[in-house]
Amino acid sequence: MIRKINLPAKLFVFSIVISIFTIATLCYEISPCQAETSDNNTKPHLVVSATGTTTTTPDQARISLAVANFSKQLDKAQTENNAATQSVISALRQSGINDNCIQTTNYNVYPQYNYSDKPNTEPQIIGYRVTNEISVVVKNIDRLGHVLDIAVKAGANNINYVTFEKSDLTACENEALTKAITRAREKAQAIAGAAGLQLGKIISINEGGTQYISPRNSMYLQKDESMGSSDVPVVPGNLTVNGSVTVTYELTNIG
Repeated sequence: MIRKINLPAKLFVFSIVISIFTIATLCYEISPCQAETSDNNTKPHLVVSATGTTTTTPDQARISLAVANFSKQLDKAQTENNAATQSVISALRQSGINDNCIQTTNYNVYPQYNYSDKPNTEPQIIGYRVTNEISVVVKNIDRLGHVLDIAVKAGANNINYVTFEKSDLTACENEALTKAITRAREKAQAIAGAAGLQLGKIISINEGGTQYISPRNSMYLQKDESMGSSDVPVVPGNLTVNGSVTVTYELTNIG
């Protein structure tokens, strides 16, 4: 007697056997990797953060100055301000400041009001104050006082501040980060030693970035008859650069 073979059922059973075999093979291949990762995760580790600091001498300065004026008529206020601002820019150019070092940073028109003491009385506009702020980069700090004097004589009646800068901070950044790495290892060694352990390999290093602390002289000056008689004395000071890092160390037993 010939038995009929149910071919679809046989194929179904065969496919199940193959699937089980494939899954078992994959589990066998993956298991050692998982065990190694799990073993690594159980090892103690130490995360430390540190900051390195270096200082440098600025080689350029940034001036924030402004031309401000008032007039009862808006058109007149703007026209007078435009003329005075152009005079300042022309004087700066003639002193050797390049156009790419001169930038308009803010321009404002402020209505000026007269507030009456009488109740239910609307304030009345009595004029307009126009302010044009300019940022100027002076590449030679030795000429900074002279440039300030020229700007004031030309019509700048507000000097907001002077900030000292370094044109290229790459070397300073690298030095600060190097000091941060050294300090991080010193801290890690001290902590590990106190815990009766020693440092192993570095697991990760993350840079926290760099920070610049610039000497900034607040020089909010308003022009009067005594200004512009001589060069303004300026002392730049030093520029501080901070670099921070976070380092993760593996810890091992001593011996």
